[in-house]
Amino acid sequence: MPGTLLAQGFRVTGRVVHVLAPDTTPGAGVWAVLHQITDQGGAAVDSSRTDAQGWYAVRAPARDSASVYVVSVTYAGIAYFSRPVRPFGRAEQTAEVLAVFDTSSTEPAIALAQRHVIIRRPEDRGSRRVLELLVLANTGNRTRVAPDTSQPVWQGRLPRGATGFDVGESDVSNESVFRRGDAVAVAAPIPPGEKQILVSYVLPADQQQLDLEVDQEIARLNVLVEDSAASVAGGPLEPMGVEEMEGIRFTRFAGEVVDPGTRVTVRFGEQPFSPASLWWMVVALAAATLVAGMVPWWRRTRGTGAAVETGALAAQLAAVEAALSDRASSLSDAERQAYEQRRDALTRELAARRADSRVETRARR
Repeated sequence: MPGTLLAQGFRVTGRVVHVLAPDTTPGAGVWAVLHQITDQGGAAVDSSRTDAQGWYAVRAPARDSASVYVVSVTYAGIAYFSRPVRPFGRAEQTAEVLAVFDTSSTEPAIALAQRHVIIRRPEDRGSRRVLELLVLANTGNRTRVAPDTSQPVWQGRLPRGATGFDVGESDVSNESVFRRGDAVAVAAPIPPGEKQILVSYVLPADQQQLDLEVDQEIARLNVLVEDSAASVAGGPLEPMGVEEMEGIRFTRFAGEVVDPGTRVTVRFGEQPFSPASLWWMVVALAAATLVAGMVPWWRRTRGTGAAVETGALAAQLAAVEAALSDRASSLSDAERQAYEQRRDALTRELAARRADSRVETRARR
């Protein structure tokens, strides 16, 4: 639906700071660019240089209620974006402080703060779909960059036998995440803070266990298997019981501070194929299970990202739609109405969050 375009514009003010611990200095003399983002794309509408104290002021000539606006600055070749600014009814908006950092191709080391592995039940040919959420952490004061794809900023080993590698909606561009031999590699710039990476792959039918050789410390490792007979055969994981989401049961195993050189082995039980084992359900149910069982973990860590929240909402929506479809004959009128109300609420919230998550990508175009 087109927005209301008002002749009067509005001004956006903000500040840029350069962070180099232990000091923070004004980001003086850099260009601040205001971008207007719509469903059709993005365009720069104004720009100005920051003053000696890092302050800037930019102006949108008209106010479009269907648009969002972001401010970007480029420092040392890396673009940094503010959170979306919405025009509403005010003549002036204040953007968040934008922190910029020096870059390095050698440090700091990027850590694997969290690794969540979700394994579906066998498909018709016996293979298993796997979804992984990787949370990378830069705890330094420089943005880590890759000189080229042969020297990624981070890489981590995949389980033995993994095939069919794919990249989901992440905090970085899909093109910067790729398979490199038996590892997943990331070549995107990683500024201080956290980035979430979503990848998927397939374990072949003749492989009756998850076999992962840990090549770096994992601060928190979580494995969920859609298999009530799954068991730990080796490694530091502890059984955490069974979790259920929309009627799908997952056996969960977890471990903290998993050391490099550790071998993690989770054995699968025998499970018959079910028509519910469809790829669109993999992301849905896996992420929905994360919502049920892992949100408290994310809340205890800094920098919970919009990509995780968006994926989790999409997961819940797909799980609700699956329940409406798979249980159509057994739902009472009250149950059906409750599911439909949840579906409608999730649809509205997901649409709003996805609009925000597209802002940075469109602003870069």
